[in-house]
Amino acid sequence: MKSNLSKLIVMKRLLILIALSSIITANANSQLRFGLRGGINTAYFKAKDVITDENVRISTLNDATVGFHGGVMAQVSFFGMFFQPELLLSSIGSEVRINDPDENIIDQIKEQSYTKLDFPLIIGRRFGPARAGIGPVGTIMLNTDSELNELGYREKFRSATFGYQLAAGLDIFKRFALDLKYEGNLSKLGSGINIRGQEREFDSRSRQFIVSLGVFF
Repeated sequence: MKSNLSKLIVMKRLLILIALSSIITANANSQLRFGLRGGINTAYFKAKDVITDENVRISTLNDATVGFHGGVMAQVSFFGMFFQPELLLSSIGSEVRINDPDENIIDQIKEQSYTKLDFPLIIGRRFGPARAGIGPVGTIMLNTDSELNELGYREKFRSATFGYQLAAGLDIFKRFALDLKYEGNLSKLGSGINIRGQEREFDSRSRQFIVSLGVFF
């Protein structure tokens, strides 16, 4: 019940953000541009260690993993400001260390991968061709693949999350948009994990550094 309520809240926020972006772009048609965007993202994960009564221990490695993203974007300029909504398909990954003495598993590293749909809305100020902005980002999880399943563990991922992005950008020859972003997560990526019938909280959160290049039509 709580999981469904969380999904509804996040989806409601996404719909509000989409509506606001539509209003802004509709009021600035003369300065509206569309384009394609793609690049790489480096993700870092942080989660509390999971320890069960059977001495199973799962800890998240905070090493950087590289993923990719691509999609469409729009950019509106008005009164020295800019508004930049995007719709991106992206992939990220993470690694966890497993210790399970009963199964003779000692310091094994397992990988997890995620495919998601991101909808960032960045608003900020222009400084000539340079830009600086901040905004929310809504994420819908499309697919998760975890090697933990091979051990009989079942991790529960949230289908939608909510976060924020800090962005610095540069428009080049009025045709290209180069952006560097930092993304933080305001909600959990994972809601829990089942290990041999034991339910344990697994508060997994991610942060990302994103580099992308956009091309306007």
